[in-house]
Amino acid sequence: MNAKKNVRYLLLIVVCVGLGLVGYQQFGTITAANTNNADIAASVSPQLKDGLNIYYFHGNQRCTTCVRMEKFTQSTVMNQFLKQVRDGEMQLNLVNVDLPENQHYIDDYQLVFRTVVIANTYNGVDTDWRRLDRVWELANNELAFSQYLTEEINAMVNQTKTNQALEVPSSKVPTHG
Repeated sequence: MNAKKNVRYLLLIVVCVGLGLVGYQQFGTITAANTNNADIAASVSPQLKDGLNIYYFHGNQRCTTCVRMEKFTQSTVMNQFLKQVRDGEMQLNLVNVDLPENQHYIDDYQLVFRTVVIANTYNGVDTDWRRLDRVWELANNELAFSQYLTEEINAMVNQTKTNQALEVPSSKVPTHG
């Protein structure tokens, strides 16, 4: 009888330790990531007035997938586009849309869930933007996520260059008269 009681207690201890570890992995990791991300987000300047703004939108409550997607976004931008970031042509903006001052982004970019948006901005106004909803499909594959983000950023940069090349400077527009 005493052996059965000891086995029960041992099993109860194993279950409690297991639940504690799962809770720590789920919530401890997110808390640590949020602390680090808050430092990074605090260092981000206001959005560029002219250039490509890359937004990672998140909320107050964050799952491990959201934290992972932010990490993948930061890593891709800093590894693939460091020169453009340094030259002030491109900027990563980490935006908490749960804050009242940032809720306009939900309407601006038709956000249904947390995601990445790239926006070409000229004189402080978005001339074009893309919401990258496929990031959720690719959230468990850093290479595929990075390739998708890189392709979309490059496509936006190329589209912007094409549009600028097609514009006729106002001084060269013929006048009739």
